[in-house]
Amino acid sequence: MKRKIKIVLLFIIAILIYFLFPLKTPQLLYIYEDAKSPPYDANYPLNSFDLAILKLLNVKKGWIRVPHQTKKLEIIKTALKSNREKTRRMIMYGGSTIEEFVRQISKQANLDRQKLLNIYNKYALFPEASIIAKHYHIPFKTNEVSTMEHMLNVSALLFEKLSKKYATPLKSKKFKEKVIIASIIEKETQNYKEMPLIASVIYNRLKKGMKLQMDATLNYKHNSHKIVTPEMIRKNNSAFNSYKHKGLPPEPIASISKASLDAAFNPAQTEYLYFVKSKDGKSHIFSKEYKSHIRNVKRYKASLKKRIKLKKRIKQLIEHNTPKAPKLMLLPTTVDILNEN
Repeated sequence: MKRKIKIVLLFIIAILIYFLFPLKTPQLLYIYEDAKSPPYDANYPLNSFDLAILKLLNVKKGWIRVPHQTKKLEIIKTALKSNREKTRRMIMYGGSTIEEFVRQISKQANLDRQKLLNIYNKYALFPEASIIAKHYHIPFKTNEVSTMEHMLNVSALLFEKLSKKYATPLKSKKFKEKVIIASIIEKETQNYKEMPLIASVIYNRLKKGMKLQMDATLNYKHNSHKIVTPEMIRKNNSAFNSYKHKGLPPEPIASISKASLDAAFNPAQTEYLYFVKSKDGKSHIFSKEYKSHIRNVKRYKASLKKRIKLKKRIKQLIEHNTPKAPKLMLLPTTVDILNEN
C-alpha cells in the first residue's frame, strides 16, 4: 500500500515538474487544427503529448502570444482562452518565386527580407515551391522566424498529406518530379480546369522523348515574368531551357497550388502534344498534330495583333478627345509690381 502511495506521489511530482518547469519558448505560437507538432520549428515547446491534451480539450486553432520565459501550464492556459492574435492575410500566388513572395511580405509586415530568405533556405524542401500557393494568416505584430516557419510548416503538412494520398514518399525522386511538373503547369495556366490537360501534354511529350519546349521553364528566377523571345531561347544555356534540353528541369521553377500538384499526379488521358492560347487569351487550344497547332498559333498571333492595334486606337481616341488643360495666368510678383512703379 505504501509503495502504491509512493508511486502516485512520484507521478504527481513528475507531472508538476513537467508542467511547472520554466522553459524558453518563441513568443508567438500557432496551435494547429490537427494537433500536430510542426515539422520545422525546433523551438516549439509543445510535443505530441501536450497537443493530444489540447485536442481532447477541443482547443481552438490560431496564434497565441506567450512570455519568452514561461511554463507549459501557462502555455496550455493561454491556448484554452478563446482570444487569438489578430492576423493579416498574406498570399503566395501560384507561379510566384520565393524572392517575389519575400519582397511582398517584408514590405507588408515590415520584416527583414534577408532573414526571411535565410529561414526559408534552412528548411525548404526545394529552392522554389516549398511554400504552397494559398492564403496564410499571420499576426500583425509578428517576426521573421514565426512568419516563415509557420508558412513552411503549413505547406509541409499539406505535402505530407498528398504524399500519403498518392503513396509517394515526400523526399523521393518521384515526388520531386511531380512538384517540378506542377510548377510548370502553374506557370502555364491559372485555370484549374485546364491543369490536367497541360499535365497530359507534358507526360505525352516526355513519353515520346520530345523536348518540352515550354516558355514556362525559361521563366525561372530573374526571368520569372519576362516574355520569352527567340533571342532568350538561343542565349539561355541553363538546364531550365526546355527548348534545348530533353526531360524536366532540375528543380521546380515556381510556387505550386494543391490543384497543380493534383494534376501532376492525375493528368487527363489525352493524345495532345501541343497547346496555345485561345483568341481571348484566357484559355488554351489543344491539338494532337503539329499542322493543327501551327494554324492555332497563327490565329492567336492574328488576334493578338488586332487586340494591340485596338488598344493603341482607343488610347489615341482618348488622348485626342481629352480637353487640354487651360493655361494658367501667372500672377505678378512683388518684384514685378515694384519695377512697374
